[in-house]
Amino acid sequence: MIYIKDNVLSDDDIKKLELFYTYPNHQYDQSIVVPIPSNYEIVQKVKNEINNNFEQFNKVDWSQIISYPTGSSKSFHIDDVSEGTTGTSVTFLNDDIVGGEAIVEGVSITPLKGRTYFIDGKMYKHSVLNVIKGTRLTLTSWYKRD
Repeated sequence: MIYIKDNVLSDDDIKKLELFYTYPNHQYDQSIVVPIPSNYEIVQKVKNEINNNFEQFNKVDWSQIISYPTGSSKSFHIDDVSEGTTGTSVTFLNDDIVGGEAIVEGVSITPLKGRTYFIDGKMYKHSVLNVIKGTRLTLTSWYKRD
């Protein structure tokens, strides 16, 4: 299942996430990662967009703002970090970039500010294409059953 929904977050919602950009972060592969509390209102807003339709998005396990700078990408992978992971959501926080498309099992998802895609990240291989210009910002959450 790949579920794509536009306008999940508004410009005001995205602006609220900017306070986290200055939080301590760490590098993972070619990206920079900032943890976000799973109970934060914007994280819960994303979860509520799909929770009623798909049981696997029942509870947010953890969330991060992930930043891919110019020249970075992420090779095909599955989300197998946590045994209990049942789903993944990725929300684009900006679209002023060139490149950085998500690829999920051959489906290309163009970065569009506020767009969210929901997948079973353990089932579907997915990647991030090279960011040619700009910095790709996403709010990414992993889910588990309650």
